[in-house]
Parts: sequence; C-alpha cells; structure tokens
Amino acid sequence: MCIKLGTIHTASHQGYWDIARKLLGDRAGTRALIDVLLAHRSLAPEILHQALDRAIESRCIDPQLVLIDARRLARTDSSTAVPIGVLTRYDRPVPSLTAYDALLTGS
Repeated sequence: MCIKLGTIHTASHQGYWDIARKLLGDRAGTRALIDVLLAHRSLAPEILHQALDRAIESRCIDPQLVLIDARRLARTDSSTAVPIGVLTRYDRPVPSLTAYDALLTGS
C-alpha cells in the first residue's frame, strides 16, 4: 500500500508507515506518520530519512523518538573539550590524618 503526498513521501516514509500500522494499528500508525511528516517543516529531509531508516531498523517507531534522533543527527555543534592547563592556584597540600589515626587507635 502506498500513499502519494507529492515528492515528500519516500520509501523511508512508506516503510515507517507500514511498520507503524503493523505495531500500532491503522489509526495510530497513520497518526505517527503524520507527526513525522509535520517535522519536515523544521528538519532537513535527508536527516529525517536517516532517522526514519534507523527507526525501521530498530523497530522503535514512536514518532517523538524519531524526531529526537533526527534532531541529534542534525546537530552541528561538536562540543570538544578545551584544555585549560594546570590550575596551580587550586593546588593544596594533602591533609594530615594523624589526628584521626590517634582517635581510631585510642591513644
């Protein structure tokens, strides 16, 4: 079964819709596809297709999880750790524990 929604409906969409209807039923599966289709307003189609393919492969078809995965794939900020060097002003000597040793030994 294939629906035609213009150029936006791809094999990824069809595969997602098929598995969503199989797992959730016709009504809920179609609603899940609609939620994903609405995401095309704010996400690049290539990214959304990757997320759909991953959802089909994992059989995790919750549309919110598909959108979370798509946003993660679309993220471009690669936060890397910046070396800050040695913070010598925070260095301090190791405390002495001899007073506690005396308490434990009873002397």
